[in-house]
Amino acid sequence: MASTTTKKKAPAKKAAAKKATSSKATTSKTTKTTKRAPAKKAAAKKTTAKKTAAKKAPAKKKTSWDSRAVLRMVEPGSQVECILCGERVKFQAKMRHQQAICNIYEKNAWVRVDHYHYPCYKEAKEPYGPAEN
Repeated sequence: MASTTTKKKAPAKKAAAKKATSSKATTSKTTKTTKRAPAKKAAAKKTTAKKTAAKKAPAKKKTSWDSRAVLRMVEPGSQVECILCGERVKFQAKMRHQQAICNIYEKNAWVRVDHYHYPCYKEAKEPYGPAEN
């Protein structure tokens, strides 16, 4: 019988030990939360200050991207073809040809680059506006 009584007392001791540790844990948790509470208030004040500063800043304007053309000299090693005539835009040292390079945008997003011989661009009636230097 001695063995049965010790078995009954052992679980009771374990339960009492668990209660003691859980009560210590709750007291330590409550002290920790009370220490953290002022820090949370200070952090909340900082975020509200940031929010008010953000409201005062002017809103950014959306830029509208339009297709455009520029006029450039044909460089050595050029491997592009003219969109209108289909011939290669060639570099010739003595002739100094020019090309129209056009950036094409659709719905404010860049799509492609088109290359033209300058006379071909004029012949096409400048589809992307006058070529700028």
